[in-house]
Amino acid sequence: MQAMSEKTVNLESAIDRFLTSIPPGYYTIASVEELKNRLKNPQTVLVDVREPFEYKSGHIPDAINISLQTLAHNLEQIPHDRPVVVYCSAGYRAAMGVMTLHLLGYENVQGFPPSFAGWKTAGEAIASS
Repeated sequence: MQAMSEKTVNLESAIDRFLTSIPPGYYTIASVEELKNRLKNPQTVLVDVREPFEYKSGHIPDAINISLQTLAHNLEQIPHDRPVVVYCSAGYRAAMGVMTLHLLGYENVQGFPPSFAGWKTAGEAIASS
């Protein structure tokens, strides 16, 4: 039992260090224009963490779909050495995805809180598959 308790303490410590090290606004792309500028870099990987049925009904062009629940099982699709932007429908799942990827060692990951709803409201192009 001691080993499990020690692992729990270590995990809590690591999470605490991570959360207290986040500068305000650091992990977010706050506007559609800012996202469009980021996407001009062909190295940027755009990850839609919504469910496949949501993605199929419409998504930001060139986004790959990896649902939040399967993110940790599909890391081979997300390169460590390229900028990554995560979005969902309204921002909540994207924030969880950004935190998950950071905890798994990804350093260049940002969320797009306006998410798909903000992109759509701005009248930007929508892809479907």
